[in-house]
Amino acid sequence: MTKKPWSDFTGMTSHGYVPGLLSQPLTIAANDLLDMQEYRREECGAAVHVIVAYAQDELAYDDKGGIFKADSAMYATLPRERKVNKFGLSYRSDAKLYLHKTLADITVDAAMYLYQTQGWTTVLYDGLRTVEGAYNLYMNAADSDMTSGLLSLPGHSSHNKGMAIDSMMMDKSGREVDVGAHFDHLDMAVGSRLCETISDTAKRNRTLRETAFLRAGFANGIIMAPLRSEFWHDQLPENREDLWRVLESAARCMGMRLLTKEDEILRKQNRAGFEEKWERWSYADFLAEWQKLFRGHEAKLKELFGVTSPPPKEKIEFYHGNYNPVYDSDLRASGKHLTDL
Repeated sequence: MTKKPWSDFTGMTSHGYVPGLLSQPLTIAANDLLDMQEYRREECGAAVHVIVAYAQDELAYDDKGGIFKADSAMYATLPRERKVNKFGLSYRSDAKLYLHKTLADITVDAAMYLYQTQGWTTVLYDGLRTVEGAYNLYMNAADSDMTSGLLSLPGHSSHNKGMAIDSMMMDKSGREVDVGAHFDHLDMAVGSRLCETISDTAKRNRTLRETAFLRAGFANGIIMAPLRSEFWHDQLPENREDLWRVLESAARCMGMRLLTKEDEILRKQNRAGFEEKWERWSYADFLAEWQKLFRGHEAKLKELFGVTSPPPKEKIEFYHGNYNPVYDSDLRASGKHLTDL
């Protein structure tokens, strides 16, 4: 695969904003980005641990689900799947993990909930991925990473706005909680939230973490639309076209399935037909579909999410498509840049 030059990714803006909410996408300022190593640190304590995955090239998984620092000679011999960073050093070694303020509280609240209810520590691996940082990952990526969907093109991800978080959970012994795969798992079929080949324990644990993020989102008056294809990736929806994903995530946590087999076939074989059925909702349509799907299940909704329905009023902050991607060139003065590109 021939990689595109950096010049193809300069000056990118969001084309996924919601015209009914604003006339053009918003610019994210450096002050909107919070350092997750420091944010609410005294409050969250052991509930959150930060490892900036792409700012190091030495951490690896042992056979028991722990993470250790390998010496350079050993690290060079390890297969790619044993490495925490599958893409090679792509950020500055002193880069920090930033999240947009909208997602920062949700992430901390989800981590605290999991710590209080399960005793798990949430390990944050990647948040803001500036366009320059994404370009470095892209240049280091294997062709299969792009064709499988493991990595998005620079400027096309919620990470590029600090509105996505990649995380895993550790138990009290420091081992990864069994979720059937590691962060950035190379087999996308196993990384999918729809995977049926993992153990029942792994399925349960994936559902617990997904529920925690949805619950924290609702507590902060925000909706979440986690990636189907990556169980470790939680994000805001891009725009109204992703509202069905919010509903699907809640249904999954409730032990229900939103899309039928026919819908899945439609999604793969007839995009126009799928869009007409699922991706042209207004926010009012979404609320109506929520009420229709979950009518009679209010007690369980309250138990899982702390609410029985999403926020009643649509907000600009709901959608990452309402914001332009972030460049290191705009962060350098603040010291929050991730690369020296």
